[in-house]
Amino acid sequence: MIKIDFVVSGEFQVNCYLIYDDTSKKAIIVDPGLDGKKVIDKIEKLNLSPELLINTHGHFDHTFSDDIIRQKYNIPLAIHKKDTEMLSDANKNFSTILGKPIIINNADIIFDKEETKEISFCKYSVIYTPGHSKGSICILIDDMLFAGDTIFKYSIGRTDLFGGDYNEILLSLQKIKKLPQHTKIFPGHGPFTTLSDELNFNPYLK
Repeated sequence: MIKIDFVVSGEFQVNCYLIYDDTSKKAIIVDPGLDGKKVIDKIEKLNLSPELLINTHGHFDHTFSDDIIRQKYNIPLAIHKKDTEMLSDANKNFSTILGKPIIINNADIIFDKEETKEISFCKYSVIYTPGHSKGSICILIDDMLFAGDTIFKYSIGRTDLFGGDYNEILLSLQKIKKLPQHTKIFPGHGPFTTLSDELNFNPYLK
């Protein structure tokens, strides 16, 4: 049985998701955020064995702990091709606002198309949803959408940073609208939601 836990970290309150099999304890980590120690503590508490780390996009508040996590667990990092440049460019990943430029080592897995992939305990689908950044993606596992900063409860991600495009994010939302209405949405910041609620109350999905 697949379960979800999460850690909220840093001043930007990033949601890091741990998706795992309750029997084998194998896990996927989505967006480790700004506090790698807090994420590791949660992983150890749950006795998980991570297999894969995924970035929904390349902004530093989501990627800051990438190297800490993958060094600890010796797992690959995956990101979309169009956001790879953000890992190694502090201006593009927006970490220069901290006065402490953040550089992340190159990703191990590069998504360059919409596809369904498989690891030991589940299949996951990569949905390309640009707009918040050039390479923003959502990850769909069963009826659970890990949406990064593409969609929030009753709102959407900002489009005024590097790679952002308001018209593109609106097109990306059209892909999300086509999912089953019972789909659960787990955004990169803020509370969880469902597609049915968003269709009713999110003005950007009208």
